[in-house]
Amino acid sequence: MWFVDGKAAEFLDSAPASTIDTARGLAGSGGSLLEITAVLERAPVGFAVVDEQMRFLYANPEFASVLDSATRDHVGRTMNEVVPPAHAAKVEPRVAEVLRTGAVHRDLEMRADAGNTTKRLLLNLFPLCDHDNEIIAAVIAVQDLTKSHEVVELEGLRLHAEWTDRLDRTQRAGGTGSWDLDLRNGRVVWSANLCRIAGVTQSPSTLEEVLALVHPDDLGLARASFTGLTGHAPAPDTEYRLCTPDGRVVVLSSIAEPVADTTGTVVALRGMCVDRTARRTAEADARAALVRADEMTAQLKDERKIVLQLQRVLLPPSIPHVEGAELAAAYQPANSSTGVGGDFYDAFPLPDGRLAIAVGDVIGHDIEAAVTMGGVRSALRAYAMQNPLPGHVLGELNRLVCSCVDMTMTTVFYGVYTPSDGTLHYANAGHPHPLMVRGGIARPMAHRHGLITGAAQSADYVTFDTSLQPGDVLVVYTDGLVEHRENDIDTGIQSLCDAVTAPHLPERLDHLVPAVINAVAPQEARDDICVLALRHRPGR
Repeated sequence: MWFVDGKAAEFLDSAPASTIDTARGLAGSGGSLLEITAVLERAPVGFAVVDEQMRFLYANPEFASVLDSATRDHVGRTMNEVVPPAHAAKVEPRVAEVLRTGAVHRDLEMRADAGNTTKRLLLNLFPLCDHDNEIIAAVIAVQDLTKSHEVVELEGLRLHAEWTDRLDRTQRAGGTGSWDLDLRNGRVVWSANLCRIAGVTQSPSTLEEVLALVHPDDLGLARASFTGLTGHAPAPDTEYRLCTPDGRVVVLSSIAEPVADTTGTVVALRGMCVDRTARRTAEADARAALVRADEMTAQLKDERKIVLQLQRVLLPPSIPHVEGAELAAAYQPANSSTGVGGDFYDAFPLPDGRLAIAVGDVIGHDIEAAVTMGGVRSALRAYAMQNPLPGHVLGELNRLVCSCVDMTMTTVFYGVYTPSDGTLHYANAGHPHPLMVRGGIARPMAHRHGLITGAAQSADYVTFDTSLQPGDVLVVYTDGLVEHRENDIDTGIQSLCDAVTAPHLPERLDHLVPAVINAVAPQEARDDICVLALRHRPGR
């Protein structure tokens, strides 16, 4: 029903002309009033027409439904009589602007209270013009988005639950946990995995409950890590121990940051903990193994001091002189600002008179790689002193690298050489195949690679055997020697084979090895280069 000149008008083609113009202007059509109105009456969007006196000239059923009223409650009445004052105050100025200037207001969001619920509405306002393009009314189009917002909110809750579960599974896999401390009420919240790490069934509620779990010797340090966050910068990494209810001691590394409100006041602390227990246990085991290795090495006939440096052990100061073998080794750092890397070699006598040799490459090219290299080399010596079988040594080394988060994956070729008969027992953990030079021909040794150490806890390493004939040379190297930016690795290996068999090479290995590196290595080496050569010289 339309309201015209203070009277209700029926849906007839003979209705007053101004009413028909208004309806046609709204529909943008030249159809009859009955046809236009019939379309609006079935529209899923609420439509209302308002004149300059803010009276409703028309309201379709959907518009009335949005406001939980009947159509007759709108037509002929003013906006203040129908719409709650708080909402009318927001809409009337915009309607007035539409009537005054012809402005269009798009996608205005508004909340409307309806009993015990709140509706979410989307409004569009635009002018209605006559045939002369004069503004005669304003149109209000309204959509009820309440259900859509409810769906979005429910989906948000579902996604929150899903991501909370994913975060928990990720933290479990990485041995991490998170926590929050609200400084306004003192409430503490731990993530599910942090509770698992600490051996508790539910999160502590207060900071004092957290500190009650801390080892007595670390209580001051832990308390300071929480109470010292008065600024806006993240706190440094702090490590302390927790005593679990079942009697275990776990080592946590915690880092936290302050959370400020809009005024800049710190109102909360948020942190992350990493379970360092396995790493600290592995480090203690490695230190114990190194001590045992030092004690056993002291009993060797040609006793010499072993440098035990878990941080920045680079290369052995010398290689041993062993009857029946000629040894030489060389190391060339990459062209980098650090000047150090993860490549290493080692050669040392075993208690039974045999010679152990090793060449390895720690992933990475920085100080951390060099530190890892030193730990790997020292651990390799320790394991070799206990049981020198190559497959066993690489297996133990792999388990150490897998369990210690401070160590990175490392390729290793390790062998045990018997000088009297030239027998070589060896195993390979992802390292390039060494070359065997015999009768002027160099070929890569054929054997199956084992996995690089640190890739899989369950990796198995096979011990292979070969024999060096008098004059044979074994050349073990790292990939920096054969990997060139302009060539593939196969081309690099072939170049190395050609270089070690080139005429007029020096006879002595300590001269030959540097000559080969100069001939094959790229001028701008991006990686470290390490080469160890062993010649079988029986009776020497």
